[in-house]
Amino acid sequence: MKVLVTGGTGFIGHHLLKVLLSKGVDVRVLSRRADSSGLRWPSRIPVVTGDLTSSRSLTGIADGVETVYHLASLNHAYDVNDATLEEIHRRVTVEGTRHLLNEAIQAGVRRFVFASSVKAMGEGMEGCLDETSPAAPITAYGIAKREAEELVLEKGRECGMHVCVLRLPLVYGPGNKGNIPRMIEAIDRGIFPPIPKVGNSRSMVHVEDVVQALLLASECPAANGKIYLVTDGRVYSTREIYKAILKALGRDVPWWTVPIWALRWGARIADAVLQMAGRSRPSCAAEVEKLLCSAWYDPSRICNELGFEPRHTLFDALAEMVADYRADRTAKTSKSDPAQKARDAKREIFWE
Repeated sequence: MKVLVTGGTGFIGHHLLKVLLSKGVDVRVLSRRADSSGLRWPSRIPVVTGDLTSSRSLTGIADGVETVYHLASLNHAYDVNDATLEEIHRRVTVEGTRHLLNEAIQAGVRRFVFASSVKAMGEGMEGCLDETSPAAPITAYGIAKREAEELVLEKGRECGMHVCVLRLPLVYGPGNKGNIPRMIEAIDRGIFPPIPKVGNSRSMVHVEDVVQALLLASECPAANGKIYLVTDGRVYSTREIYKAILKALGRDVPWWTVPIWALRWGARIADAVLQMAGRSRPSCAAEVEKLLCSAWYDPSRICNELGFEPRHTLFDALAEMVADYRADRTAKTSKSDPAQKARDAKREIFWE
């Protein structure tokens, strides 16, 4: 079997490639760059050059391929409702998926799995959402993901190709450079405020469980034409996550917390200061609300229909993630100059 992976140099893609290679699968990776420097196994994995936003550049990339795993995506960290970014999200996520689907159909690809996001449904709801819940995305990233989902399902129906959509929440695990590692760093450096109990509920999933779901989505006939939510089956509050990270760092939990009203007012003041300084960045107030709100999803459908069995929780993974963080910090300290250290100190925290 020959497989094409987009986003192979990314966090999820890296773990998927590792498993595919261990199974002896013939893999190729789509990359915008001609070199394969982003891969850990450059000599074993052929890299085909192409840009999702250019249909011409994709000609022939899927020839001989049976399965496509479409993981490539624009970074959601810049998910603000800005007209320019909305257009970029549309070109990369919607039109890029359309171009890839057309090439896959032309090449006779049999299976197409699309890694989407829970942001295609929306966030901030108090209750638990499942696949039957109305999709009401509110951000440019989420809207684009939802439109791309519809494209994938429509092309599958029209052409008889096995297609499946996986909606992923925050993904954690070794090698991740996203929100949890940034939270680990901020807590370790003492710049993350002690979060109070707010009673929110958040879903997450380990990267190795995402890979399990990707394989099931391509291999199980029952997955054809379906959308599945993929989580580790646990529900986390921001306070729980905060305390678990402190424990993994070997730190005591502070006896005091910052009141919710103080977090919100502080974020508004920060936004005002940044606006006066002419700096453009995602809203601090919006980031605080994401920390406090719920994003809770039910994975029962993929468990019941495909036999998905999550094997990890965030609590199990934190020790390895903290070790990764400390190794990275040591490497940066030994290599970076004072100016780089100052830039690192100003890294911004984003929450999915």
